[in-house]
Order: sequence, then C-alpha cells, then structure tokens
Amino acid sequence: MISFKNKKILITGGAGFIGSHLANELIKQGNKVVIIDNLSSGRKEDINRKAKFYKTDVRDKKIYEIFKKEKPKIVFHLAAQPLVEDCYNNPFSAIETNVMGTVNVLETCRKLRNTESIVVVSSDKAYGKAEKLPYKEDSPLRGDHPYDVSKSAADLIAKTYFTTYGLPVVITRFSNVFGPGDLNFSRIIPGAIESIIKNKEFLIRSDGKMIREYTYIKDIVAGCIKLAQNTSKVKGEAFNFGSKNIFSVIETAEKIQEALGIKINYKILNIAKNEIPNQYLDWTKANKILNWQPETNFEQGIKETYNWFKINKLIS
Repeated sequence: MISFKNKKILITGGAGFIGSHLANELIKQGNKVVIIDNLSSGRKEDINRKAKFYKTDVRDKKIYEIFKKEKPKIVFHLAAQPLVEDCYNNPFSAIETNVMGTVNVLETCRKLRNTESIVVVSSDKAYGKAEKLPYKEDSPLRGDHPYDVSKSAADLIAKTYFTTYGLPVVITRFSNVFGPGDLNFSRIIPGAIESIIKNKEFLIRSDGKMIREYTYIKDIVAGCIKLAQNTSKVKGEAFNFGSKNIFSVIETAEKIQEALGIKINYKILNIAKNEIPNQYLDWTKANKILNWQPETNFEQGIKETYNWFKINKLIS
C-alpha cells in the first residue's frame, strides 16, 4: 500500500466540487497538493490556500512542463466537462475535453514515467443504458450520447495506457455525488436546496420517475484515496463507488423534505433529453478489495449540505 504522507499529489480539476474536497482531505493528511484547473466550472475560492495552483486547461500541451517541474507521485484526473446538458449542446468541446484531455494527462505520465498511481475518474454514465442493473465493473461501456460516450471512451483509453504501456492506472466510476460546495443547481439536490432557501418552485426536468443513486462527497473522497493507496495490487482495474441511496427523482425530493422538515413545491416539466432512465451501481468489489463502504446516510448528508449553503450564503 502507498503511504500517503508528505506525497506530491497533482489533481486536475482540483477547483471543482469533487476535486476541491479531495485536495482539502489530502492536504489535511499532510500531503503537498498541486492543482491544474481552467476554472471553467471550478471556483478559485474553493482552492485550498496550501495547494499550488496552475490555471491551465487540461487539453493544453503545457501541462507536460507542469508535470515535469512538479514531479507528482500521485495523479488524480478529474478535469472534465461534467454537465450532461452542456455536452449535448457543445459536443465537440465536451468530447475534446473529456477524451483528449485524458489522453494528454496519460501521455504526459507515459513520457515522464515517475508516477506511482494515476486515478482516472469516470462515471456511471460510461455504462450507458444497461439491460441489467446494477452496473458491475465488467458491464459493457456503451454510452450513446455526447457526455456518456466521452466517459466511455476516456475510461477505455485509461485502460489502454495500462495494458499497452504499463502505466499504474486505476479507474473510478461514481454514482451521483452530492454535498457541500456543489453549485450546479441543475442537479437535483442543489436545485432542491436552492428552491427551499429561495422559497421558489423546484422545476424537475424529467418525468420524475428516473432512478439514480446518490453518494456523499466525503465517501467518494475516501474511496479515491483508498484506490490510489492500493494501486499496486489493482493496476488496470475499475471500481464502482456508490451507496444504498437509490431513489426516483420524486422520491429524492421527498427524502430531502423529510430530512429538513421543509416542504418542497415542485413541478414536473418532462423535457429532459438523452437521459438514462435508471442507474445504480454494484460496489461489492470496492468493499471486498479496498475495504471501502459509504459511511454517510442520506439524511445526514442532506443536512450537512443544507447547513453549508445556509452558513456560506451562496444562495440569496
């Protein structure tokens, strides 16, 4: 197992929702963190002051010079275009970022040959529309719309850099992640909390029946770190990280109401395009091999998220 103490760790997308939480935890554990982010969706305010920051696009060839200078031993690759709707409207940019950005990071690591672990963050969307659920790590990767395809492709490319070049690559596939700091209000949980704080109607894009799995940010961060620490014994493999929080959209709104004791007035628009009807993961492998399991129940996670927004006053 890799010891995570005073390690030089580089995070692409480290100003984003998940990346900033990961950076904070790694710094808390006594590591030196370097962040690469173009701030297209991440916020400079969320970058830990102890981290070294480079404002750079992951597609830019100059990341080679950053990697060469910093010599990271661990790389977490999270930089991506994360919004399904934006990918639908701007497929070239999304695919270039999610696919060629991944190639750029992996190619840099291949040339420099000084990394012990490269964690490539994928998504449950990489599986596409499955005939059988829950998704397992050996389920086919068959996304069929821009975002889903870009994650399927990046996932396969990451595996290629292990099988062809022997890079110490491991892959994560998350379910929907929620928690403090997620300012994407088009997502169900931040959107519902925004509607509560602003006392406005919560608009649901889908028919409300789509099923999703929700995992708290702290559990996802813990999973990423465990995976990096255990890279030597699981190189080239993928791991699902999920939870027991599997709800329809309407059930999710109702669970948020129950957790906070506040009524949510919602309206179903049924205008969602290219959404996968049902998604949830089998994370047995992570539990058995990495000794990982989610520790935060849905109610606790919702309360912590809601309180964070109230304290930070980012919704007014």
